[in-house]
Amino acid sequence: MKTFFKSQIFTFALIIIVFVVSVFEMSKIVANERLEDLESSLTVTIVEQKSLLTTIAETTARNGADTVTESIVRDCSPDERASFDTLLSRLDAQLTPTELRELERLFGRCGSFYAERKSVMVARFLREIEIFTSFVAQLEKISKKESQDYRVEVWQALGEQEKIQSDQFSKLVTIQDRIIKTLLSGKSANSPEVKAILEEAKAIQTELTIANKKAAELRTALTAL
Repeated sequence: MKTFFKSQIFTFALIIIVFVVSVFEMSKIVANERLEDLESSLTVTIVEQKSLLTTIAETTARNGADTVTESIVRDCSPDERASFDTLLSRLDAQLTPTELRELERLFGRCGSFYAERKSVMVARFLREIEIFTSFVAQLEKISKKESQDYRVEVWQALGEQEKIQSDQFSKLVTIQDRIIKTLLSGKSANSPEVKAILEEAKAIQTELTIANKKAAELRTALTAL
C-alpha cells in the first residue's frame, strides 16, 4: 500500500514537473513569437522612417520646403519678392537713398524668408533623425545584433552639415541687413566699412560651400547603399 502511495505521489509530481516545463516552454515560444513580431514591426517602421528621411533630405538639399513648413513660414507677396530681389542684386551698385529705404522696408518682409524656411526644414530633419536613431536602438536591443545597415551615424553627420548650412544662411541674412544699414548711413559701396562686412560674408560663403560639399558626399554615400 505504501509502495502504491509512493508511486502515485511520484507520478503526480512527475506530471506537475512536465506541466510546468511545458508551460515554461510554451511561454518561451509565445515570448519569442512576440519578439519576432515586434522586430518585424520595428523593421517596417524603420524602413518607413528612412524613406521619410530621404524625402526630407532631398527637399532640404535644394533649399525647398514641404507643405507643413510652407504653412509655417510664408514669403512676402510676389510683387514684393520681385522688387526685393531686383534691388538686392544691385546692392553693390550706387542705389539712390529712396531705393535703399525701399530695400530696407522690403528686407523686413522678404529678407529672412529662405533662411527661416531652411531653419524649419533642418529642425524637422534633425528631429526625424532622432526618431530614426531611437527606432534602430530599440531594434538592436531586441535582435541582439548591430544594425549597421541603417547607417545612423551617416544620417547624423548629414544632419550636422545641414545645420551648419542653416546657421550660415542666417548669418548671411544678418550681413545683408548690416550692409543696407551701413549704406543708408551714408557710406558708399566701396567704403572700408562695407568692404569689411563683405569680407565677413566671403568667409561665411566659404564655410557654407564646405558644408554643402560634405552634405552632398554624405547624401551620395546614403543613396549608394
